[in-house]
Amino acid sequence: MKIIKFNQFILEEFEQVINDTPESYVDMLLIKLKRSIDKMFEYQDESLEDDNMTVKKAKLNSKGKKDHPTFKEFNLRLDSSEVSTRSQLDDNLTVKFSDDENTYNLLISINTKNALPTDLTKDFSTDDIKQCYIKFKKYDLDTFEVIGQITKNTDPNQIDEEFIINLKIELDEEFGDEEEFKIETE
Repeated sequence: MKIIKFNQFILEEFEQVINDTPESYVDMLLIKLKRSIDKMFEYQDESLEDDNMTVKKAKLNSKGKKDHPTFKEFNLRLDSSEVSTRSQLDDNLTVKFSDDENTYNLLISINTKNALPTDLTKDFSTDDIKQCYIKFKKYDLDTFEVIGQITKNTDPNQIDEEFIINLKIELDEEFGDEEEFKIETE
């Protein structure tokens, strides 16, 4: 057993970096994501002059632009967004939005083990959380049956409007029921 002086003990304790709990970092990141996603739907207050945008129309419109398609072009409406921090291991952000034909459910789940600092000599922030689990579901608006689902692990700092639209396009292409109108000639 090593005996040390009280002053030395206090200095050693202060040399260690003191961080918040992993749960608080996860909560802060989910709240940050919620605010960011809510801001993406702020166009809803404005009047929509364009009718519902299909995947093909959005791709054609975006080819001439450097920008990516927006929620407004797809006529997406935010139904709800809620942060749930009741679980001991995973905290979640659930975002529900819809268009004229379908409704979508985006679940972003972050495990508290992903919010543990790896280097105690550096300050830890929500930007240091590098992994989250995403479950994105598409439902029929009339029957509320699940049409399709995509699950991914990704960096939560990569989640933005373009990321969510790409998820929607991927889901629509994989599980979509949009048929192209073709005229057959002999």
